[in-house]
Amino acid sequence: MEYLGVPDAVLMEIGSDMECCKQSLEELGTSVIEACTNAMEHGNELDGHLPIQVIYEIEEDKITITVLDEGPGFDFEHWTPSDELMRQRGRGILIMREFTDELEFGRHEDGRFMIRMVKKLEPAAEDES
Repeated sequence: MEYLGVPDAVLMEIGSDMECCKQSLEELGTSVIEACTNAMEHGNELDGHLPIQVIYEIEEDKITITVLDEGPGFDFEHWTPSDELMRQRGRGILIMREFTDELEFGRHEDGRFMIRMVKKLEPAAEDES
């Protein structure tokens, strides 16, 4: 968990060279942190010997981030949010849904559990240039 900020820092470094809205990057960064937290806690059950992998795919108008873990996954097709939206924990999927344009859960071709997030990049505002 001590490296949880690294994927977000990598994203911000990548984004610093792109002409896009900072809010878009910040929203995707929040989603990446949520996805990595879930991968570490629920996927790998906090086993420090099990890796997670974060893959960045950068295009001119969007960024796709895939997070892979060694866990069994969950029944994402039947997942429903809790009625307790104000609870301290358990809102990661809702946050990822809100802050990304596409959110996919499933199995990667190599069998690992996968969260794939796509964020379309808005142009930078005049005051961000």
